[in-house]
Amino acid sequence: MKWILQALLPLLSLTAHAGELRMLTDNHPPLHFQQGEHMTGFAVEVVQALAQRTGDPVQVQQRPMLRALRDASEAEDTAVFTILRTAERESRYQWVGPLMQTETALYARTGDHSAVTDLHQTRGQIAVPRKWLVYRYLKQQGLDNLWGVDSPQVMIRLLQLGRVQYLVADTMSVSTFAAEEGMPFDQLSYQMPLMHQDAYIAFSPKVDAARVARWQRALEAMKRDGSLQRLKQRWHIDRTACSSNC
Repeated sequence: MKWILQALLPLLSLTAHAGELRMLTDNHPPLHFQQGEHMTGFAVEVVQALAQRTGDPVQVQQRPMLRALRDASEAEDTAVFTILRTAERESRYQWVGPLMQTETALYARTGDHSAVTDLHQTRGQIAVPRKWLVYRYLKQQGLDNLWGVDSPQVMIRLLQLGRVQYLVADTMSVSTFAAEEGMPFDQLSYQMPLMHQDAYIAFSPKVDAARVARWQRALEAMKRDGSLQRLKQRWHIDRTACSSNC
């Protein structure tokens, strides 16, 4: 019996190493979005490249972000991307990154307002999805003109209808959000930056720490050999992040 167990140990180790990782994310172009039956986008391709380098099989699944964050903090063999690393989240996950830096900014309709350099100069309602981290940040600023909405699509529609005078979005995604609602991007005017933060993959605390370290090493290798930068260029991540204000 002892020799049978010894013979099985390498197989058991191989099985554990080959366990599939659930990689959860939401709809947030150009980072991750549904195209036909598959998820694609800059961060999806980064995850797939890292999986290939580490030898870890992955399954990318679309989830509402709040649910994805909850699942990744509790479930085994699970991670969520692309999320901002905050003090509140720090101890709840194991982190791989940063993949990129994000800028979240204030926008208005072109020609509607004089330039804003301070949030308290805003005249009218500011729309922002309640589930976004920046919503909490803006609440903490003591603003009385913040309008929390359910989605970026609702935010764009309210601006088009004149129900709000400003919206908040990251500089990479705002043009896509506008295009989805038939609003030309040149009708939006950048006002001021609100947040600059790094974006990460967050692994469940139940994922083997050695596995997480292997993903971090693979990401560092992608940075060194230029493959991460090439993906950024292909998805216009650097251009969109800097197009408004670098």
